[in-house]
Amino acid sequence: MAKKQPDVLEERIMTVPLRSEWIETRRVMRSKKAVNAVKNFVKRHMKAKDVKISGKLNEAIWKSGAKKPPARIRVKATIDSAGLALVRLPEEITLEEEKKKFLGKSKEEKMEAREKITDEKQEKAPEAPKEEAKPEAKGKK
Repeated sequence: MAKKQPDVLEERIMTVPLRSEWIETRRVMRSKKAVNAVKNFVKRHMKAKDVKISGKLNEAIWKSGAKKPPARIRVKATIDSAGLALVRLPEEITLEEEKKKFLGKSKEEKMEAREKITDEKQEKAPEAPKEEAKPEAKGKK
């Protein structure tokens, strides 16, 4: 049996202030404190029962290590009817959104998208250095 997707009640983009939360804690605990601050902020403002943070948001907070998290971070929070809030980066695309974009296209558009992806991969591949003919140096006579 397939799971039913919970319906989204509300979606907001917020800027979460983190510095005031982690500034007075021990240095090695600062990023952990920042993650908890994001959860508490979203729980308070969205009136959620439970908060889940995406992996990419967690990586963005921990990017500079445990001792130096960002002072503030912009997040996109959605809450469903069960009271579960999902928090992620605003530019982060979920798997469901990607499927919707792909399934809504015609067959030709899908083929063009695949060709474009393969072309981009080929462009990114490192090319072998080309050997150029070097002119012979003229010696002193």
